[in-house]
Amino acid sequence: MNKLVIFLLAAIGLVGCKGKVDDKVEEPSLITWSECGYEIGDHICNLTLKDQLGNDFDLYENVGRPIILDYSTMWCGYCGLAAQEVDDVSEKYREYDLLYVTLLIENQYGDPASESDCKLWADNFAIENNPVLAASRDLIGTPGYNDGMPITSWPTFVFLREDLSIYSIRSGFSSQSIDNETYNLVTENEEPSN
Repeated sequence: MNKLVIFLLAAIGLVGCKGKVDDKVEEPSLITWSECGYEIGDHICNLTLKDQLGNDFDLYENVGRPIILDYSTMWCGYCGLAAQEVDDVSEKYREYDLLYVTLLIENQYGDPASESDCKLWADNFAIENNPVLAASRDLIGTPGYNDGMPITSWPTFVFLREDLSIYSIRSGFSSQSIDNETYNLVTENEEPSN
């Protein structure tokens, strides 16, 4: 009997115990492109900036969602008008999982926006459900050179498809124009009803 116990213990020792098998299968990345740019049809280049709560916001982590990028400054009156509608726009298109991101380029003094500037902007305009990012003119490029977003006026809106390709770019603010362009973006691939 002792020999049988020793044999079984030895056999178990040779086979060993397996740890928990990792059932996780790494999902393939949805970022399938290697080049990026700032022209219509390009996949926009990634950016990682601090939001009004001090959290890092990584644009590419939001692949799969339609996105509005609102390039604004604190000294721009029309930027403030647009800011009043941020949460309303995202709420209206909630069924499409729309994300509205404000990139605050400058504070009221023309300096690069800080996290505290973003917090003030979000508080002043009751932006509770969407990120306001501390940005700077480093994000702006020269029109025609594809070296950054070609901003020619404030605010400028960049509409991104779910695959983060640029659907359209609109300069200036009109509530109706933003609504129309957002509708066109989120319904681009819907089948027309007969």
